[in-house]
Amino acid sequence: MTIITVGPRPAGESGPDGGGDGGGGTPARERWFPLACYATGQLVLLGWWLALHPGLMSPDTVSYVRHVTTGPWTATHSVAYDALLRLSLRVTGDLSPVTLLQTTAMSAALAHLAGALRPYGPRRRWLVAAVGCAALLPPLGAFTVTMWKDVPFTICVLFAAGTAAGIAARPRAGTRHGDGTPSGATVPDGVPAPARPRPRGGGWDPRLAVLGAELLGAGLFRNNGFVVALIAAVLLVPLLPVARRWTAAVAAVAVAVPPLLMSSGYPALGVAPPPRVFAYQTVFGDLAVAYAERPGLFDRGQRELLTGIAPIGTWLRGATCHTVSRVYFDPDFDGREAERRVSEVMDLWRGLLVRAPGVILDARLCRAALAWQVGSTAGEPGGELYRFSLRDPVLPPGWEGTPVAAVMRGRPLSEGLRAAALSALDAAGAHRLEWLLWRGALWCYLCYATAALARRRTGSRAVAAVAAVVCAQQLGVLLTNTAQDFRFMVTPIIIGVLLVPTFLRETRALLSPR
Repeated sequence: MTIITVGPRPAGESGPDGGGDGGGGTPARERWFPLACYATGQLVLLGWWLALHPGLMSPDTVSYVRHVTTGPWTATHSVAYDALLRLSLRVTGDLSPVTLLQTTAMSAALAHLAGALRPYGPRRRWLVAAVGCAALLPPLGAFTVTMWKDVPFTICVLFAAGTAAGIAARPRAGTRHGDGTPSGATVPDGVPAPARPRPRGGGWDPRLAVLGAELLGAGLFRNNGFVVALIAAVLLVPLLPVARRWTAAVAAVAVAVPPLLMSSGYPALGVAPPPRVFAYQTVFGDLAVAYAERPGLFDRGQRELLTGIAPIGTWLRGATCHTVSRVYFDPDFDGREAERRVSEVMDLWRGLLVRAPGVILDARLCRAALAWQVGSTAGEPGGELYRFSLRDPVLPPGWEGTPVAAVMRGRPLSEGLRAAALSALDAAGAHRLEWLLWRGALWCYLCYATAALARRRTGSRAVAAVAAVVCAQQLGVLLTNTAQDFRFMVTPIIIGVLLVPTFLRETRALLSPR
């Protein structure tokens, strides 16, 4: 993976204080910049790994390990992440190498994105500080060392944001430098843009293949990740100075492969496909809300369909728009009956979507509040934000005393660091900090504001490409979200933190007298 480090440098960054080099060419410190970013992130995340070794776990982690040990192995979660855990258990007999690898990959992703922002952003030292801050913040540091499929998904999306920014800065026909700025124009603070050769190859940029691999990774590490990849590709098409057919082709592969593997590839490898009812959890949440709000929309046969799956009381208790868990995971919810009649359920849902689209849309918007609403939803039914499980997971019957059970227990490598980590997580969990540290909406809006300011002042498309990836994550939550779960919006928080120096720079430039 190539970390982007070169490009037009802002003025006013000369001298030995850590700024840029006032002359032509790339200074030595510019070449060391990506290594400084990586080392900063890795050092901090290594501290989290030592403190929370072998890593934080959840009920999902137990499912992953069950898939690859006692079985059966199903594709209800990421098969790619399951395979990583299986490889780690077979080679080392432990799970900690996976979380250690996550710290390495996350550090590389942070350095990659910082390198993409560097040519159009602030001084190097502020970007290095932003990388350190992102790794040090308790929600983000602890997230990185959690055994969740969402961690590699987030890493892939961060890489994709950095690569998209680099491609967006590529010269287009009729231009001499990045971002499609006309020949003879200037980049931030009036520095003449360096000449670059025009692209060759009929609009093909090799980095498109890298971007495609990163979007594909997002789809492989989260079953609905291909939705984010699809939205990101659509939003990036007008921003990338490459032939649209190439962008469409790369995106088509990245989006099509995960569903194809789910339907054909995984069963051929002996991995059972997930129950259809598992993929339609949001539909059952929609039906519960619709029945509670407008029972007159359901005729007798449709009510019998609902009561065949769960008692009416279950549907009414689960009629909170913030989560589907109060219906789908209710003890009285008959999963087998729901699977048997899932086609009828989908027909009912599609009919409601036509007859009462407002009800379904309201439920979806409410469930996606994590992505759009800055303030907390904790005071509303089902609106509590899920963060982390700091306790050892509850193991299935018969696992106690087995080698697998032993590696699924917390074994911190530094008691001092563990105490500090738990104290930091406790302080960060204060309700008054939820809007800032745990919810992604604020950071999404900061990304969009930064992109708009950069575009207005310099014509840069690089930050806009990063914002497009953030928007894809935000819209993806609207389509697929099942609960108010912090991990679903980690990507915008990380990107937002890294964009703070750029935002401050652009704001200062906007307010400065000309």
